Amino acid sequence: MTAVNRGTRSDRAKATRRRIVESAYGLFCELGYPATTMDAIAEAAGVAVQTVYYVFRTKAQLLRDVVEFAAAGEHDPPPVMSRPWMAQALAEESGARALAIVVEHGVDIYARVAPLRPAVQVATAQDPEIDAYWRAVTAGRRAGMERLIEHLAHHDQLAPGLTPQRAADILVVVNSHETFLGLTQECGWSVAEFKAWLYRTLCLQLLSDPEFDRPLIRDRAT
Repeated sequence: MTAVNRGTRSDRAKATRRRIVESAYGLFCELGYPATTMDAIAEAAGVAVQTVYYVFRTKAQLLRDVVEFAAAGEHDPPPVMSRPWMAQALAEESGARALAIVVEHGVDIYARVAPLRPAVQVATAQDPEIDAYWRAVTAGRRAGMERLIEHLAHHDQLAPGLTPQRAADILVVVNSHETFLGLTQECGWSVAEFKAWLYRTLCLQLLSDPEFDRPLIRDRAT
C-alpha cells in the first residue's frame, strides 16, 4: 500500500509540473516574458503560486523548461543527440538521406519554438540565467551539427574542397531558427516550403552527390 501511495504522489507531482509548463508556455507566447508573472502562471495552471516556486524556483528556470518542452513536443525529453531520429541520421551512409532526416525533425523544432522566440529574446537581454542557457543551447546545437558533418566526411559525402569546418559553418547558419523565422514569418513561406528549400540548399552546398532533382522550389503563388 505504501508503494502504491508513493507512486500516486509521484504521478500527481508529474501532472502538476506538466500543467504548470503548459500553462506557462501559453502565457509566455501570448504576453511575453516580463508580463508573465508567476502568479498568472499559477492561476492558469490551477495551483498555488507557492507550488510554482517550489517546483521551478525561478521564472527563468520555468522558461528553460518551457523551451525544452516546446522544442521536443513532449515533456521530459532526452537530449537531441539521444533521440531516435538523430541516431538514424548518424547511421545513414547517404548524405542526402541523413540531411533529409535532420531537416524533417529539426525544422519541426523551429516551428514549435517559434511562438516562444520573442519571449526568449527579451529574456536573454534581461536575465543572465536565460542568456547563459541560450548560449549553451547554441553551443550544443553547433556541437551536434559538427558531429553530423564529421559523419558525412567519414563517409566521403562532403563536396570536393569543402572542409568540415566550412561545412559546419554553412549548416549552422543556413539551418537555424533565424533563417526559419525570416522565411516563414517575414516572407510568408509555409513550413513545408521551408523544409523543401532547406533540404535542397543543404544538399547543394554540402554534398558531393546531392541525389535529387535540382530545380528551385516553385513559388508558392504558382
